[in-house]
Amino acid sequence: MSKNYYILLGNGFTIDLINFLSKKKEREINVKNLFSNGELVPWPGNDKPGFLSYRYCPNLWTLGARPNMSDEEAINLIEDIITCANILHRNNKKSSNIYIKAYKELVTYLHALFTYYNNILDIDSEDFSDWAWFKFINKLYNSPDVEKIHIVTFNYDIWLERILKKHNIEFDVSNLEDRQKKVIVYKPHGSISFSYNIKKEKEAFEIRYNSDSNDGNMDEFTLNYENIDTLNSVNAIIPPAGDSSRLDFKWAKEIRDKAKEIAQSLDKEDELLICGLSYWHVDRLEIDSILTSINPEIEEVKVINPFTPKVFNAIITTLFDKVIFYSNSNPLL
Repeated sequence: MSKNYYILLGNGFTIDLINFLSKKKEREINVKNLFSNGELVPWPGNDKPGFLSYRYCPNLWTLGARPNMSDEEAINLIEDIITCANILHRNNKKSSNIYIKAYKELVTYLHALFTYYNNILDIDSEDFSDWAWFKFINKLYNSPDVEKIHIVTFNYDIWLERILKKHNIEFDVSNLEDRQKKVIVYKPHGSISFSYNIKKEKEAFEIRYNSDSNDGNMDEFTLNYENIDTLNSVNAIIPPAGDSSRLDFKWAKEIRDKAKEIAQSLDKEDELLICGLSYWHVDRLEIDSILTSINPEIEEVKVINPFTPKVFNAIITTLFDKVIFYSNSNPLL
């Protein structure tokens, strides 16, 4: 009997990829501290570096966002912004609030940051044949005993997709493609590849605090892997330490509902893998909603994370009996 694989990927998956490539890439592409290279990120209106600055992000800057802040300070600031934005959104507060403005700056900045990182990393020139995650996915893809590989990634970079394309591993992106491929990628927190059908004029680019929205229907987006820009009228991005269910974006709900539907369909003979989830307190509800949809009697549950959060360890071992923890992906092979 063929089995299905359900793979949940967090930021740790991208960190593993960057670490595999080289220490040089680790310096150039920092996904642990999302403000660390902010002064290098081009402003979409003129393609000149300096996005994270008082000139372009006055609210983020006033709240303390700096390229030289520590990893802990960076994630704490992002959590503060997300938490306040969630509360203000639910209470329909005016967009003049500094946290609402900072949220809109953050979303646009993150899209520009990962577009900048995407341009740094030339996937086609890199060799992934020894990367454990590639070897594992490639093995599953070529196995007649595997029916479907469902990959739910909370990352908005497109390196996974580019690696799959490079090696002719065909896949669908859920809610945007339905070609019945063996590999299906779900991106409930959005992606820089989600291109909105209305663009801003480059020369007049600005963050419009009163009108800019992160909401839209899935049929208003198309997939784009080439010449990506940050000129979308709607950027389909939910910041880290964010919960796609709290802000009720239509595009995110459609993807999240599909990912949960697949989770509910898993049999006990299928396999669940979880890699690099940070499990911040403001995104636990979303992750829990997926995990609690899965059959608790599932035979194989593997967690790949060198620093599994204690609270996540408690949750996953409460939900499932047959959990194995790995500090890296090598044991998957």
